Amino acid sequence: MNKHLDEDNDQLYQKMREGLDELDELFPSATPDPAFFQSIVSETTKRTKKRIRYELFAFWGVSLVVLSTLYFIQTQAPAFYFIIQGLSILALVFILAKRWVGNHDTNT
Repeated sequence: MNKHLDEDNDQLYQKMREGLDELDELFPSATPDPAFFQSIVSETTKRTKKRIRYELFAFWGVSLVVLSTLYFIQTQAPAFYFIIQGLSILALVFILAKRWVGNHDTNT
């Protein structure tokens, strides 16, 4: 019985191989040039590096403006600086409390 299954499997494999070979002859496929893929990778790498460089300089610029503004406010108007700090802490507590209450409402 096992020998008969092996013969059937071999015949099936042979027929499949012949059919695939016929398909390869009917519809030949060309292998793309590796230089094509290399150029795509190179262009993508260049674009990625350019975007990362832009984002880094934008981050530095925004952080420089924010830090210099906070320094100016702290040195020129300390009361206003402490009001801003207190409001930011209150906003953080409010946001966290709202999330905490929202999570408990959905769990019940």
